[in-house]
Parts: sequence; C-alpha cells; structure tokens
Amino acid sequence: MGLDDKTYRQRVRQAKFRSFLGRRAMRDTGFIDRLCRRFLERAARSDPKKSFMRDELIDSDTGYDAAELERYQRGEQS
Repeated sequence: MGLDDKTYRQRVRQAKFRSFLGRRAMRDTGFIDRLCRRFLERAARSDPKKSFMRDELIDSDTGYDAAELERYQRGEQS
C-alpha cells in the first residue's frame, strides 16, 4: 500500500464526513444538527483580508466623497 493509496483513502473519508455534516446541517431539527451547521459555517468562512475582491481605496477610505462623485457624474470640472 503506497502513499497514493493512503492519501486517496484519506480524501475519501474527508468527503464522506463533509457529506455527513451537510446532510445533518440541512435537517436542523436537533442540537447535533445545529452543531453541524455551525461547523460548516466556520469551515466555509474565508478570511476577509485574503479576499481577491478587496479594494484598497475603499478600505482606506481615500476614494471620492459624495459631493465629488456627484460633480464627476454631472461632468463638471473641479
């Protein structure tokens, strides 16, 4: 039994466990079901600092203010 077989079996077990968690979280009828839902929510949450959709201008609040944006949209020169 090589390393490839071991990693394959591990990935299969992980997939079965995730499927089990998903089925239990969908039911949401008892305490264990709610606990499974919490586990899935934590596992699926991503770090907002690593998001590719982040915009540095918005985060640092250095973009246009509302009055500048209105003047720009009307085509006025500042």
